[in-house]
Amino acid sequence: MPFAESSQLLLETNNRVTARKRKASTTQDSPRKRQRVANEPELKKASTEHIPATQTPGMTTPERGCDVLPSSIGPLGSKQHNQCSCFRGAASKADFEAEYLQLNRLAEGGFGSVYAGFRKTDNFPVAIKHIRQADVERQPTVLNGVMCQVPIEVLLLLKVAGPESVGRTGVVSILDWYDLEQEVLVIMERPVPSVDLLNYLDINDGPLKEDMAKTIMRQLVEAAIQIHSKGVFHRDIKPENVLIQTTSDGLRARVIDFGCGCISTRRPLHVFAGTTEYAPPEFDMYGSYKAGPTTVWQLGALLYEITDGYKQFTTTLVLRKRIKFNKELSQDCLDFLQRCLAVNPKDRITLEKLLLHRWLA
Repeated sequence: MPFAESSQLLLETNNRVTARKRKASTTQDSPRKRQRVANEPELKKASTEHIPATQTPGMTTPERGCDVLPSSIGPLGSKQHNQCSCFRGAASKADFEAEYLQLNRLAEGGFGSVYAGFRKTDNFPVAIKHIRQADVERQPTVLNGVMCQVPIEVLLLLKVAGPESVGRTGVVSILDWYDLEQEVLVIMERPVPSVDLLNYLDINDGPLKEDMAKTIMRQLVEAAIQIHSKGVFHRDIKPENVLIQTTSDGLRARVIDFGCGCISTRRPLHVFAGTTEYAPPEFDMYGSYKAGPTTVWQLGALLYEITDGYKQFTTTLVLRKRIKFNKELSQDCLDFLQRCLAVNPKDRITLEKLLLHRWLA
């Protein structure tokens, strides 16, 4: 299919769209200061969507385009009600309100709303995600010895960063979850102080210095390797889905929002879920993509945005050979970017080799 036609298909066949919006920080909002390059046409704001390339026979979860695989998760370890909370209505709103205090809204999107809050027993800061039952996709899972229909986002978080890993990984951990009649509540740790990477660019008033970008990218590559090692495919790595936490030891990058994620397999996927501007070129050209090469592509797209600072990345720019890199970047950084953004996925560097790249050394 010619590029122009496939791009049109990409825009016309989506069935779930969330505009790429500014997410609220856990501290305070800052206005967007980045300006687009002069004389460039206005680019469509990125959106998070599920886009079928074709109808694939035997696809068990057509919206996500992922296979449903039986899973097993050990004890959640936080509250006794988790043993049965996988059953619809088993946990009440009163149970949630007895454990947590909900405060202001932090973000809102196609996959739900997120609020700040605290755990009442110890004032531990949490983020509370509300997802409508109508939007919840589930997977059969053995949880604490009981077969449950677990929300996929909950399952992915439990696989990658359960309650036992709070503050210790590059992924924000799940603490608890409640399966209510009208919605699912996902309780996660809330790094404080922190702000999403897109807001961090605004606060920085433009592109990040290369050394700072390197620090963030090293942590994100490590987090991506951790996520893949657990058999999970995030599918929507972008500045809005990375928190930058300020600590006494420096900046920490934390991956959030597995709302587009799925269980990873070696087989290619034929339905894209994520931000269309970050969709890998192989999906646009051939209608299929795989976890590893896609994650590398999205990491390269993210690095482009944080080191350019003025123009939003789109895969279309690469395919039309209209992408221009910041001339102030070192040769090692440029090599890193070009290896991530190789149009042919077979030529793209792997995550493991990315971590060993001389730019991150």
